[in-house]
Amino acid sequence: MRRAMSLWFPTFSADLVRRRLSRLSPDAPAEHQSRRNVILLTTQVHGREIIARHCDRAAALSITVGMDLAHARSLLPTGTALHLEPHRIDRELQALHALACWALRYSPLAAPDPPDGLWLDITGTQRVHRSESRLIRSASAATARLGFANRVATASTFGCAWAAARFGSRDLARIPDGSQRQALANLPTAALRLENETVYGLEEIGVTNIGHLFDLPRASLASRFGSEVIDRLDQALGLMFEQIDPVRPQPPPQVELIFDGPTDQWESIEAAARQALEQLAGQLAQRERGVRRLDVELLRPLTEAERFTIDLSRASRSIKHLWSLLHSRLERIDLTAGVEGVVLTASRTARLRHEQACSDALGGKSESESSRAWGELVDTLVQRLGVDRVLRVAAVESHLPESCFRQHSVMEPPVKSDAELTGADRPTLLFTQPEPVEVTALTPDGPVMTIRWRGQWRQVIACVGPERLGPEWWRWRTAQGEASTSAQRRRLVQLRNQCREAPPDRDYFALQTEAGRWMWVCRQAGTGRWFVHGQWS
Repeated sequence: MRRAMSLWFPTFSADLVRRRLSRLSPDAPAEHQSRRNVILLTTQVHGREIIARHCDRAAALSITVGMDLAHARSLLPTGTALHLEPHRIDRELQALHALACWALRYSPLAAPDPPDGLWLDITGTQRVHRSESRLIRSASAATARLGFANRVATASTFGCAWAAARFGSRDLARIPDGSQRQALANLPTAALRLENETVYGLEEIGVTNIGHLFDLPRASLASRFGSEVIDRLDQALGLMFEQIDPVRPQPPPQVELIFDGPTDQWESIEAAARQALEQLAGQLAQRERGVRRLDVELLRPLTEAERFTIDLSRASRSIKHLWSLLHSRLERIDLTAGVEGVVLTASRTARLRHEQACSDALGGKSESESSRAWGELVDTLVQRLGVDRVLRVAAVESHLPESCFRQHSVMEPPVKSDAELTGADRPTLLFTQPEPVEVTALTPDGPVMTIRWRGQWRQVIACVGPERLGPEWWRWRTAQGEASTSAQRRRLVQLRNQCREAPPDRDYFALQTEAGRWMWVCRQAGTGRWFVHGQWS
């Protein structure tokens, strides 16, 4: 039995805007960063600003589609953050198409349902998700994580699923086979996807829900309102077949060169790989895209193909750069078994912005060149050293020197953070593990006179400090107190697993030895122990 799914996004336009605003840089205005602002999309009608779409907060304030902007402003409470934008239907259709491509993970047949829905033919996919109810919950949760409010319904027909998703009493609905008539009986006539004029005409004669249509003669309905009402009713009940136009994602750019026979000649394989790369760059240029992940497959005559992947930190279709990465990997391949073909696939791509390449006056040499050169350097280092050995440093909000930064792979996207680097002077080299030292000081609080480090006594000729640094009191207070929310309880368990108690405060000194070296030395409060934590080079 055929099963259809309908996903409806009640505030699709506003959710798109909110998703874009949430990706703004941290230094964007606070009204853009707030998730509690009211979003209104307007359109021009005879010189008037009319509300075309709005968010759920606006709906709660009695703002409706078709209302004047001035009227909508008067309904906003004092101090409410308002975000206004013109309504862009083209962008919404592109986003809906992209969302339909994303929904192919649930069904091989998915189609956009403009202006704010999706259709999926889930026939036979229930077993993959272990049940239809699990599929409904999974699709709803996944779209909610993407930032879209949603309602989901499944039925034996697309018309019934569409009606239940938009006019049903439940956000997640499953209409059993053969129950379409009962599910549709109490829904309004607009649930049949009728034109507004037809809905108004039915209301004039007292037909307000679909159940009333079941009691009327089909001939009289057709004679007065045309075949639209009968066709939509038959489609919803399964008496007339209805199909969708599913999206067909464009396959990734791929070039395949097959030899007449296997060869172990390096020059032939190199020339074929170079030719395939040039053809792939041509396909990328036609699509105005650059490769982020290049899958390389060398076909073997009597054994499994040799496969490897090249990841790039930035999208590129530069033949020179891509060939330098591909050539270094091809040199490591064992050619004793022979190669009978080369297949290059750009499995991951990204759009490249148009740039002026020939005129300095028009911006031919801009900051993009330095950015491109930096990306090519990173890609070369990754290919030679490994993805886990080329790291990026990101600032973290912490008072402790060893906790104020975090390292992650340069191939990962940069982490957005509001943390700022301190303006205080810090050593260029911070030791992973502080080294214990012996110190001679005039008083417990300094200044330091001599220091014994790595078995040698050194005379101190300059001493700056102390500078007291300690752990964040609010974090350790939560860890040692009672947690009232689930997030605080998880944080409490995490901190207790890391350390039983808060680390002691530290007093840091900048010392210059008689050899001219500056060292960063700290003393633990309460223990009197001294450590070298870093040095200036």
